[in-house]
Amino acid sequence: PGNPDMGESFRGTYTYLLSVSKPVIAAIHGYCIGAGLDMVTACDIRLCSRDAVFSLKEAAVGFVADVGVLQRIPLIVGQGIARELAYTAKTIDAARAREILLVNDVLEDRHALHRRAEALAAEIAANAPLAVQASKAVLNFGVDKTVDEGLRYVAALSATIVPSEDLFEAFT
Repeated sequence: PGNPDMGESFRGTYTYLLSVSKPVIAAIHGYCIGAGLDMVTACDIRLCSRDAVFSLKEAAVGFVADVGVLQRIPLIVGQGIARELAYTAKTIDAARAREILLVNDVLEDRHALHRRAEALAAEIAANAPLAVQASKAVLNFGVDKTVDEGLRYVAALSATIVPSEDLFEAFT
C-alpha cells in the first residue's frame, strides 16, 4: 500500500510460485501474517508446525490485502471462511488452519515439519516429471474453467505427453 511498484513486485513473485512448472511446498512455522499468508496461498501444498499462527490482518490495520491472498484463499478454504478471515482479521492456530484446509498437515515442531516437507518433495520427485508438471498445469488451468474446458485442455496436454520416455519407463 502506498508503493504500487512494491505491490506489483510481490504480486509477480507470488504469481510465479503458481506458474512455475514444479510443485511448490510451503513449510510454515511461527507467524504467517500479511505477505507471508499471501505467499503460502500461492504454493501448491502447505504444511505447518504446531506453533504456526495465521492471520489475514489487513482489515485490522486499515487497508485491503492487495497482492493476491483475497483471490487465492477462497479457492483453498471456501468463500465463507475466506470472508470471515478477511473481515475479522482474527488469528487462527495450526489446528484451525488444518480444519479449514488452509494447510495439508500439522507437524509437532519445526524439525518434524522440515523432514515432512523434504519427504513429500522426494515422494513427488519419484514420479514421472512430465506427469507431475502436467497435473499442476491442468489443476491451475481448471481454477476458473468449466469441467468441459478442463477436459479439453487435459486431452490436448496429454497428446503432447503420450508417448513419452516417462511413460515407457513407468511401464517398464
